[in-house]
Amino acid sequence: MIDSNNILSLLGIPSEKIAFFDSFRTSEDSSFVEISLIDDRPKCPCCNSSNVKIHGYYKVTINNSIIKTQKLYVTVDMRRYICKDCGKTFKQTFPFYLPHKSISRAVEISIIEALKDNVSYTFIARQYDVAVNTVISIFDKLPKQPRLQLPEVICVDEFHFSNKNHKKLKYPFVISNAFNGTIIDIIESRTWDYLRSYFCNISLNERSKVKYFVSDMYEGYRTLKKAFFPNSVHIVDHFHIMKLFNNAIQKVRTRIMKREEYGSKEYIFLKKHWKLFVCNRNELRKYRHVNERTGVVTDWEILVDKTLNYYPELFLVYWAREDFAKRVLKEQYWMETKNTIDFFIQKFGHSEILELQEIAKTFSNWYEEIINAYSKTTFGCYLSNALAEANNNNIQTLIDLQYGLGLFERMRNRVLYINRSKHEKPGR
Repeated sequence: MIDSNNILSLLGIPSEKIAFFDSFRTSEDSSFVEISLIDDRPKCPCCNSSNVKIHGYYKVTINNSIIKTQKLYVTVDMRRYICKDCGKTFKQTFPFYLPHKSISRAVEISIIEALKDNVSYTFIARQYDVAVNTVISIFDKLPKQPRLQLPEVICVDEFHFSNKNHKKLKYPFVISNAFNGTIIDIIESRTWDYLRSYFCNISLNERSKVKYFVSDMYEGYRTLKKAFFPNSVHIVDHFHIMKLFNNAIQKVRTRIMKREEYGSKEYIFLKKHWKLFVCNRNELRKYRHVNERTGVVTDWEILVDKTLNYYPELFLVYWAREDFAKRVLKEQYWMETKNTIDFFIQKFGHSEILELQEIAKTFSNWYEEIINAYSKTTFGCYLSNALAEANNNNIQTLIDLQYGLGLFERMRNRVLYINRSKHEKPGR
C-alpha cells in the first residue's frame, strides 16, 4: 500500500511540512493536488523575535507538471505572519517552489534538462504547460558557456543567422574539435575585424599548440590561419574539393539541357534526375528504375552511363571527378599527393572544357592546402571538416525551428549548452 508520503515524494513535494493533502482529476490530462502546511511558526526575519502571530491566509497554485503531457497543479494553503515586536509581516516559506514563480523547482529542473536537446523553446513549453517566455527566462539565467581550450586540430566554418542586433552580421564563425565534434566557441561574425579582435585575446602559447587548421576555401580563413596560426598545417576540407567537381557537372548539365528541345525526353531526364550525376557512384548502384508502362527494371547506373555517352562534354567532367577521387585517395604521403595534384592541374588546365580549367585554377590557388587534405597527418589519418559540418547542420536546424534565437548571445549559449551536454553524457 502506497502511503501519502510516498505519493508526495513521487510528485516532488516535500512531505515533512504537509499537514493535509487531497488530490482529484479534472480531465484525462489534468490533475490537481490541494495541500495545507504545518504551522511551523518561524522567528521574525527582521528582528529575530519569537513573538510571531498569524496575520492571514492565502493560496498559491503551482504548476508541477513534471510528467510530460500530464498537467499537474498544486494548490498550497499558506500563512502570512506578523511580528508583534517590530510590526513586520512576512510569508510562510515552502521549498517546493521559487518565490514569485508559478512553477515548482522540479518543473524548472526538468525544463533545464529538456533544454539540452535540439528542440525549440515552444516545444518544451508545451510539454510542461508553461509560457514560452518562461522557458526562455529559465535558460537566460543559466551561466554563460565559456570558451574551451584550443585543441591540436581545429575546424572552422560559418552558418547563416539573422542577428537582430546587427543585421549585417549574417555569418557567425564556429570553431570545432575535429576528433569529437565539441564546439570550442562561436564568434558573432566571420569578418576580419571580429576574428582579429577575438584571437588577439588568446595567448600566443595556446595558439601555437594548434597543429592543424581545417577550413573551406574562403580566403578570409587563409588570412586568419597565416596571421594567428602560422606554424599549423592548413587543410582544405574534402567535401569542398569534391564540390568543385559537382558544381562543374551541374553547370555542364544545365548548359546541355538548355540546348535540348524543351519537353523532350533528353531535357526531362537531365532536369528531373540531376541528383544522379552528382551522387556517389557506389550509391548510384543501389537504385533501380522501373518503367511505368512496361514494368522493365533498369539500373540507374546504366541510364546515367547511357546519358554520359550521348553527351561527351558531360562525360569528361563526370569521369574527371571519378578519376580524381579514385586516384587521390590512394596516396598517403605529401610528395606522392603533390605529384598527383600536379598531374590533374596539368590535365584540367589543358582541357577544352571551361569548368575543368576553373578547377585547375582553384587547385593552383589552394595548392598546398589541397595537397595537405589528401596527405596523412601525424595522427595517422586524414583530417576533414565532417564533424564541423554536422555541427552546422544541427545549429541550422535549431535556428530554423526556434523562436527566441534572434539575439546572438542567446543563440550562442543555447548551441553550446546543447553541444556540450551531448558530449558530457555517459558513453560519449
